[in-house]
Amino acid sequence: MKMKLSRRNSHYLLLLGDILIIPFSFILGHYLRFGNFDELSIKIPFLSLLWMTFGYLVVFYFLNVYEIGRDIHSFGMLLRLFLSVFIAAVFVSFLNYGLFLEPIGRGIFIIANLSIFLVISAWRLLFSQVSRLLFKPKRTLIIGMDIAGQEIGRVLEDFSRDFHVVGFFEDESKSLLEICKEKKIEIIINSIVGLPNREMGKELINARLVGLNVVEMPDLYQELEKKIPIDHMSEVWFLKAKGFDWSEKSFMFKVKRTLDIIFSCIILLLCLPLFLVISVFVKLTSKGPVFYSQERIGKNEVIFKLYKFRSMIDKAEKGQAVWAVEDDKRITGFGKVLRKLHLDELPQLVNVLKGEMSLVGARPERPEFVNQLKEKIPFYSLRHFLKPGLTGWAQVNYPYASSIDDSREKLKYDLYYVYHMNLFLDLRIILKTFQRIFHRRK
Repeated sequence: MKMKLSRRNSHYLLLLGDILIIPFSFILGHYLRFGNFDELSIKIPFLSLLWMTFGYLVVFYFLNVYEIGRDIHSFGMLLRLFLSVFIAAVFVSFLNYGLFLEPIGRGIFIIANLSIFLVISAWRLLFSQVSRLLFKPKRTLIIGMDIAGQEIGRVLEDFSRDFHVVGFFEDESKSLLEICKEKKIEIIINSIVGLPNREMGKELINARLVGLNVVEMPDLYQELEKKIPIDHMSEVWFLKAKGFDWSEKSFMFKVKRTLDIIFSCIILLLCLPLFLVISVFVKLTSKGPVFYSQERIGKNEVIFKLYKFRSMIDKAEKGQAVWAVEDDKRITGFGKVLRKLHLDELPQLVNVLKGEMSLVGARPERPEFVNQLKEKIPFYSLRHFLKPGLTGWAQVNYPYASSIDDSREKLKYDLYYVYHMNLFLDLRIILKTFQRIFHRRK
C-alpha cells in the first residue's frame, strides 16, 4: 500500500511555492522600481518571465535547494539559498544578454533577486513550521521483533515527523485489536517474512476490516528508502509484485526503446567533435587503443560487448578480473578526467543503438562477478529482467561497487528501479546523473 508522506511531498510543495515566488519577485521588482505597473508587459515580457522562472528552478535543483533536512533553520541553509539565487541570477543574466537579447533592467533585476532570496528563505521556514502542525506522526505498531522488525523500526526513526513507533507486537496475552485500541494505533506494519501463521493472519485481517492501515514491511520500506529490502523478503512478495510482470510493462518497453534510439542518435551527432577530441587525448596521454571493450551481462543474462573510451593503462587486467575502485591505480591521468565527467561511457551509446543497453537501467556487470554475486546475494538475477543502462537508480544513489557488500546494497536500488520503472523515474535519474556530475561526486 502506498503511503502519502509529508516528507516526500514537501519537495513538490516547495517547488510549487518557488514557481509562484520567482515571477512574483520580478513583478514586485518592477513595482518597487517605478511605483506602478505601467509597461510591465514591455519591460518584463511574459515569455521572458516563464523561461527565467524555469532557469532559476533548474539551478535550484542542481544545487539541492529542494533537499530539506534538519538543517533548515541553520546558517548553512541560508548560505546555500543565497549562493543558489546568486548563481541562478548569473545564469539567467547570461541567457538574457547572450541568447535571448531581452535584458531586464538592472534595478528590477537586483530587487527581484533580493526578493527571491528573502521570500524563498521565509517560505521554507514557514513550511517547516506548518508541516509540523499539519502532519502529526502516526502512531505505529510493528508486528514481529526479528531482524526485519528492528530494521523497519530503525528506518522509521529517520521519519519521526511521519511515524511514532509505539512498540512491537509478537505473542501477547491481549489480542492485536485490543492493543491497537488501547494504544490508539493508526498504522500496523507486518514485518514477518513470508506468510504469518494462521492466528496472526486472522488478527491482521480483522485489523484491516475495522479500518486500521495494515502495511507490509517491504512495501513501506521501499516507499521510504527508495530501495527494496532483499534481506528481509520472501519469494512470495516477488510473485505478487506486478513490477516484475513482463505483460504489465510491454508497452512501456516499446516506448522506452523508441526514446533510446531517438536520444542516442541525437547525442551521438552532437558529441562527434567531442569524440575526436577525447580520442586524440587518449592517444597522446597513454599507449594503447582509444576504445576498450569488455564482456558484460545484459538482459536475460545474455553476454554482450560493452564499449568505452579507455581510461586505464593498456592491458590493465591480465588474468583474473578485479573490482574497480574509485582511486584505482590503473587509471591514467586523462582517464581520471573522463571518469569524473563520465565521458568514458559515451561509446556505450552504440550499445544502446544495437539494443543491448538502454539509456537508463541497472549498470551491466562482468560475467565473472555475476556468477559470484548470484551465489551470495538473494534475488540477484532479477536485475537482469531489464536491459542494463548507461546510468541507473543505483548509480545516482550509491558509489562504486567494489565488493560483494556494495553490490548487495546496489541491488536494492536496482530492484526498486525494476519494480517502479516508468518514464518519469527515467527522467529523474537522468537529471540526478547530471546533478552528480555537476557536484563531481561518485
